[in-house]
Amino acid sequence: MSGNMPSNNDNNAIRNTSPVCRAASPEVEVSDIDLSLLEDSLSQTPWERMLANDDALNFSESLVAAMEKRNAKS
Repeated sequence: MSGNMPSNNDNNAIRNTSPVCRAASPEVEVSDIDLSLLEDSLSQTPWERMLANDDALNFSESLVAAMEKRNAKS
């Protein structure tokens, strides 16, 4: 097993949790749940996930600053 790739057991565990989601929300079918984002996130190291979170936070802060500048009174 490679260091940051989920094993088959990990992938099976993810898929096996889907019925719990369905039980909590009966209108959601297992086939409606897209696990690709979760699997992508689990393939990253914690450090990579923290960097991606920092990028998203910096982007949102730049959007807030741009909106404040746009709405500023001269």
